[in-house]
Amino acid sequence: MKAKLVRTVAVAALIAVCGAGMALADPADKGAKGKGKGAGAKRGQGWDAFAAFFDGNQDGKVSKEEFLAKRPVFDRADSNHDGSVTQEEVKALPAVQKKGGTGEGFVQRFDTDKDGKVSAAEYDAKRTTLFGTLDKNKDGAIDQAELKGHPKQAGEDAIE
Repeated sequence: MKAKLVRTVAVAALIAVCGAGMALADPADKGAKGKGKGAGAKRGQGWDAFAAFFDGNQDGKVSKEEFLAKRPVFDRADSNHDGSVTQEEVKALPAVQKKGGTGEGFVQRFDTDKDGKVSAAEYDAKRTTLFGTLDKNKDGAIDQAELKGHPKQAGEDAIE
């Protein structure tokens, strides 16, 4: 029971961190298979959307390097390009405005030093921890089998 709960929380975190990134990526920017990066964020696509976005060498698995190389939520939210994201920057994102969000949830989730902003290092540290949790066989990559049986939706949960 405890292992199932840990897996569920880990996948929810993955969806929050990665799914939101895919959803907020620039749809005009061409990504995997000629689709816009944002096209990979449709609900119900699970592994396929995740792999299409993060599996740069298309080998059927996502290495830690591939996973950390893309951080669309952070990059898009950092509108002034100062290397950190504030609640105001998150709140200004069209997807957040559409949902009536405040940006507070994102900052609370990632701002480990509680200075009111999320640095790239803070964001990447959470993603590194998440990667380690999802890489169940500790081979340095996430493959479809490691995510099998988990919820198959990529949403905008990390952006509130």
